[in-house]
Amino acid sequence: MDRLYERTTKRCTSSQLDAELRAEIAAHAAAHQLGDVLGAAVNCHETWSVRLRKPGLLSRLTGSGDPDTAHRTVVVVAPRYVVVAVEGKRRGVHVLSARLDGATLSESSELHRLARETAASAGRFGRLPPDDFGVSVTALWSGALEAASFYIGVSDDSEGRAFLDEFHSAVTRAKTA
Repeated sequence: MDRLYERTTKRCTSSQLDAELRAEIAAHAAAHQLGDVLGAAVNCHETWSVRLRKPGLLSRLTGSGDPDTAHRTVVVVAPRYVVVAVEGKRRGVHVLSARLDGATLSESSELHRLARETAASAGRFGRLPPDDFGVSVTALWSGALEAASFYIGVSDDSEGRAFLDEFHSAVTRAKTA
């Protein structure tokens, strides 16, 4: 199977984000009493994801596939919270947040390795999708009643790895504070 997205990740500052996105994040922070997450940001990265092929037939029929051919994901890490904003032409802007001390991170490369080992041990080793680079964040997200996972894809380069390292460090600091 081929990759679904080509991703480009880069560090940014909250002041470099466009005014509309900053306003959406600030409104979300106010609605969920997070404080000034943009002003307190210790890490801000944005990833542009460009879809390389159409979603499968079932995804298109059910509407569960990505509606945009390209979208941007902005991750703002403040001392106590992570805020994720996903923006696309058709989907608009969606913002969610979670406490860092309640987050569990699972890098996709580790999940992919486990899937390969499980398939091999069961005698069903076949073609698995190539590694997608990113992290699955399991947390109690804003407005949710139970924990759920949200995948943050990043580019497989020094910028993407730097984001993952800094994000892991922020979660560790929050859990030990």
